[in-house]
Amino acid sequence: MIIDKNSTVSEINKTIEKAVLSKTSQTIQTPKQTASVITNIPKSVSSLINSLGLPADKLSASILSFARFFSLPLKPQLMADIRQQALTQIFTETQTETKQAPQSSLEVLADKIRQTFALAAAAAESKGVELQPKGLEAFAEAVDPDLHKRQDENKKNDQRKKNQESKDFNTIIKNGVIDPSGLKKFALETADENPLLYVMNRLPGKNNHRWIVLPFNFSSDGTDFHVSMRILLDKTNNAAMMALDILESRELETGNTVERKNLFVIESANDLVMKLSFYSDSEYSEKDKLLFINELSSLLAISKEKIFIKNRYDNFPYEAGLEEELLKSVDEAV
Repeated sequence: MIIDKNSTVSEINKTIEKAVLSKTSQTIQTPKQTASVITNIPKSVSSLINSLGLPADKLSASILSFARFFSLPLKPQLMADIRQQALTQIFTETQTETKQAPQSSLEVLADKIRQTFALAAAAAESKGVELQPKGLEAFAEAVDPDLHKRQDENKKNDQRKKNQESKDFNTIIKNGVIDPSGLKKFALETADENPLLYVMNRLPGKNNHRWIVLPFNFSSDGTDFHVSMRILLDKTNNAAMMALDILESRELETGNTVERKNLFVIESANDLVMKLSFYSDSEYSEKDKLLFINELSSLLAISKEKIFIKNRYDNFPYEAGLEEELLKSVDEAV
């Protein structure tokens, strides 16, 4: 099923209907189709990558972890296709970088963009959708708040629209506290205005789980917030996991911009919170960890024993789920 960014809802629905009819006539796979699936998974990530014929790097490791997250078959051609989509994307932001920017920072940015596109491509594949380049770019933009922010800056949205977004968001703040039901309503309305996300969020994955993305922006007290709320619904349509990926950006009087990234991941079962993980790029002392855990426990009414503060080694630790030592084994193979 091929979907483009500019497709209307009715056009997308027709495409979905055709894809469903096509899929029903292809439910029986031939031996040739299944022969390329690797059934004996090697123990180490590096050997698995090699067995799939992929380069031994972190992008390949990310692709494998995303494939596991979305229950995709480990077919060499499928993994190669996802990698190719990640490598061939021409993101608008990269064209605006100045020549004075350090080469190392450009490489870090390129790696981040590739990983985001790999995640978006894997998610689309799990839903049986083939996104055109612009559609994949839009989906990746929704997944990563950093890319969303950069695209907004490139589009140069006028201040009036920005103020309107802030006003809309401020209506869900009650007595200085964000109302959860209002936040959910605001995020859903924002996503529903995007025909691509409207359809993608309603398509289940091949394992009957549904991964949805709800991006939104708001401003408060001079700080801009770009948020990607990513939720995994189980077969009973209950939220099993939720990631709240937040990029805060504030412009100083000097003209410089200060940014901070926060990632909250909530795991739940039977509508009960089982675990809250906070991923940070900054180092916390044990004293600061305890203070922050106490604050989160009081604010969110979650037992302190269920709250964990972790270092953020990966752009998408929620969806990736690879342990650090596994990633190290890939680094050693490079």
